[in-house]
Amino acid sequence: MSIELPGSVEEQLRNLAAKQGRDVCALVEEAVRQYLEAAAITDLDATQVAETQTALLGELPHVPAWKADDA
Repeated sequence: MSIELPGSVEEQLRNLAAKQGRDVCALVEEAVRQYLEAAAITDLDATQVAETQTALLGELPHVPAWKADDA
């Protein structure tokens, strides 16, 4: 697959890759992978988010209820 980027973006990628001592292709692949993983998270509906949060509650230590005057 080929993707054309504006010259300014390409220059930023090359500079970042050089600064990090990495290959530009590896840097772009990692960036795209992170984007796809982040975008996949939004595939959840509100019910799924609520179910996940409820499931995680049991893993938290007991935390007292927050009160406005505690701030």
